[in-house]
Amino acid sequence: MNRPVVPATTAAKVDWHHTLGRLGLCWPRAFYASKAFLFCAGAAPLVWAIMAWGVPVHSMSLAQVWSLGFASVVLWYPLWEELLFRGLLQGELIARGWTRCWVYGLSGANIAVSLLFTVFHFWSHSPIWAALVFFPSLIFGYLRDRFDSTMPSILMHMWYNGGYFFFIDSSKLPTQFDLQ
Repeated sequence: MNRPVVPATTAAKVDWHHTLGRLGLCWPRAFYASKAFLFCAGAAPLVWAIMAWGVPVHSMSLAQVWSLGFASVVLWYPLWEELLFRGLLQGELIARGWTRCWVYGLSGANIAVSLLFTVFHFWSHSPIWAALVFFPSLIFGYLRDRFDSTMPSILMHMWYNGGYFFFIDSSKLPTQFDLQ
């Protein structure tokens, strides 16, 4: 006689919630109204203006805005990068006690992960651009530390990428062939 399979046990639910908590996948209360979050969001146009002043700008067509490539660099890349770097790596360093402020209120976990995040951008960006990734990465890590969640950093990363690729460098968008 076949016995019905129980879809989930209490232990599985606890492990799932534990994993989500370790990745920082929780929605913090009213983070979007926080002065810190709004300041970080407001800094993005200043960052884009400084970047546009220093390098040639590749304008974006409306067709590119509605392309799969633009959606990838604005939605998917920030989501997975934040889950890996801020959720998994920074979350693990936080769990190991790397929360002490090192420089200007930034944690050791944030600085270490931002350095690693910058190194990983050398494969897709010129050396100067990859190095400049360090500063927005510190902002994303600060939000991770401040709200004990990756949700604010994911949203901020999407905002920064959207402006960067829309205003600055649409030549870096993946093409349809790159995504296949």
